[in-house]
Amino acid sequence: VTMARRLALLAFALPNAASENMNGKPGQYKIANPNSTSSTSFSTDYTSEYFEVYTPPIRTQYSQVFWTRMDDVPLPPEIVARFRNKTMAITGYEVDQVRKTANGDVPVPINHAYSHHYMAWVNSEKVELKYVKSDAEAVRLGHNHGAPHYWKPVTKLGAQPPIQGDIPTSQVFSEGNGGEMRLSYHGYPAGYAQLLESPSYFAIVPMQIDTMNRDYHGPGFKQGPLPREALAHADASYSGLLECPCTDRMHREWHYRNDIQNSGTCKTPVQNASLCFGDAASSVLPNASSFVTKTVSDTSLPQGCSIVTRPGSSLTVYWNEARSTTACGAAQGTLGRLVGSAQSIVSLTVGLDQTSATIVISGPSDVWFGVGFGAGSMCWQWDADECRGGPYAIIVAGDSVTERKLTLHGAGWLLKPSITVVSNNVEEGTRTVVVKRPLQGLTNEYYTFDPTTGSLPFINAKGSSLTFAQHVARAASSLNLFKEGAATCVCTSGIDGSIGGVPFSSQNPCAPEPQGDLLQQQNPTCSVQTYSGGLRCCKHGEFLLDSDQQVPEGFQEYHLKFRFYFEEYVPGPKASHKNLVRLYWQTEANAGEYDIVPCDPGTPPAECIQVITARWKVKDMIHDCPLSQNSWPCTGAGTKDPNKTAGFKLIYAGPHCHAPDCLSMELYNADTGKLICHMEPIFGQGTEIYDEKGYVALPPCLWGDAKDGLMEPELLSLETNLLSIKRNNNTVGHYGEMASWQMRGIAVPREEAASSTDATRDPDFFI
Repeated sequence: VTMARRLALLAFALPNAASENMNGKPGQYKIANPNSTSSTSFSTDYTSEYFEVYTPPIRTQYSQVFWTRMDDVPLPPEIVARFRNKTMAITGYEVDQVRKTANGDVPVPINHAYSHHYMAWVNSEKVELKYVKSDAEAVRLGHNHGAPHYWKPVTKLGAQPPIQGDIPTSQVFSEGNGGEMRLSYHGYPAGYAQLLESPSYFAIVPMQIDTMNRDYHGPGFKQGPLPREALAHADASYSGLLECPCTDRMHREWHYRNDIQNSGTCKTPVQNASLCFGDAASSVLPNASSFVTKTVSDTSLPQGCSIVTRPGSSLTVYWNEARSTTACGAAQGTLGRLVGSAQSIVSLTVGLDQTSATIVISGPSDVWFGVGFGAGSMCWQWDADECRGGPYAIIVAGDSVTERKLTLHGAGWLLKPSITVVSNNVEEGTRTVVVKRPLQGLTNEYYTFDPTTGSLPFINAKGSSLTFAQHVARAASSLNLFKEGAATCVCTSGIDGSIGGVPFSSQNPCAPEPQGDLLQQQNPTCSVQTYSGGLRCCKHGEFLLDSDQQVPEGFQEYHLKFRFYFEEYVPGPKASHKNLVRLYWQTEANAGEYDIVPCDPGTPPAECIQVITARWKVKDMIHDCPLSQNSWPCTGAGTKDPNKTAGFKLIYAGPHCHAPDCLSMELYNADTGKLICHMEPIFGQGTEIYDEKGYVALPPCLWGDAKDGLMEPELLSLETNLLSIKRNNNTVGHYGEMASWQMRGIAVPREEAASSTDATRDPDFFI
């Protein structure tokens, strides 16, 4: 998209004070916790200066998903020039979806184009967005919204530091970001804002679902065709597509994951002989050329599925029908030699005794080859999207056998030798090297072999010559270790699978209690076996209809429109605004979504209520790094250190749930039992725009000055325990429901909390 095209996508609203809100009617925005004792009602009508941006056009057919990063949109030149090397205080924003016409913008009904969610940024030119891999912290802090990768703002190499102190150069906007986006309040009390130095451009990753019935032109809403997995009734006021039902276009597969065990007994045994001799044996013996299978009744063997390997003979897979108490590994209390082999780019055999490892590596004799131990990639340890170290490797290059510490996509460095080369021979073009070394690595740069483990992951590669350089082939693999002469158990350790070719996490995405309830409740979203709808079944460009259903003809095209309200930031001891940092948590505890399971038939509708809860500490939401670092979402340097930070005060708490089943969300101080925020959605009742039946507005909780009609914020220490309770109507089932807290707050320095009984009025907060 050319710069001219991008500029054409903008409505450059010259900075003027707002005379009325962009959406709805005056006073239509609500908050969930007004101060009932105040003589003043808090006004949710915006009055600050503003500028507007439009996204590039979104063009879809019925049932199509639009979920991708769009082209960046430059901010109005007047705004960029005015705030170059200065700080803007963004005090709120509005968002809508509109068609651009000769007569002005025409809002698009939410039941024609459903906003599932969006992640939007206003960034400085010092910042770029990078597409990085999700990790546990990204899931916990809500970066990825269920996707395996996410966009992260990072400071460009060589960018100058902020002019006015530790001021962010990127701000994210993701509160009230679903179907509730148009009539959920996104504003802040006086004196609070999202601070941003040198704003330059707007970026967004929207997720929209086309739900407009092309064959219905009457009043109100009528559903179009739905796939078989959809749960919405035919006469529902909402489209079943907004829940992302899985279709047969999105291939799903699953299988048991099996591991080996050399001690104790299986927590989850293989279920039967057929699975033992089939998938179980082949999964733990992927490189075995042959093995013998036997069904026996023998109390000297472990019960169920086991494998016995003996030197010089083939492997035997046993299904033992006897009620045996014999432990895995047979000889309890002793540790015999473990041996495992695998064939990948190289051939690898590892033998472990009580003190040493014997390693046999075979590969082509005319090029270098090598093995990295204990890792599935060139990075052995990830910290967010940064690699903290590569694996330990043995590299064979002709007569040279060396040890190296690899780096991410790099050769790393040579290590002091810890191996003894037993032999290095070439036969018919294949070089075979046998080395021996202690189990324990010399330092933490070396791999330490663990004789109690059942498997060993590794990476292997080969080059184009005997000079160690860029590889021409690489792969990740693993080998399983069996105790020679003993019965190694084969146990079921979980379920693996994929949806649409994307792996379904082998680790259960649902957190255990007390973090969350979904795992205990066996919610269908926790397992690939039972997953039938939600984010995993929505993919950019795909259609939410089964393959035998014809996609109706016709496109709709529209834009997302954002209006940002702002004020000028004045720095100093009595700064004009306190910066609001993002604080986020999921009641669905890492899963990112969950199913609403229908209540039992015959249950009175008023009693069809599904409840989930989650518990966490304030410190769990904190990401301790400088605000200007833009490692989204930094909460400030020292904010996780109790010696520096007394805690946080919430200023904005936006619950996030979906139409049409959300009943309420509550946030408690679990240490005192005090209710912090209670939200009940406001449901649309008609057919008019902004009042579509069944769709929601979600009033946030807001804290500030009592004279403005708000409740005063309270200090929550880093150790404060929080409890979230989410209630849904489950008269019918729903996929992909959410229950996250999208919050903003201020960090309170330790010395300030000690010197002031009213820290919200003191100017010296972290900026």
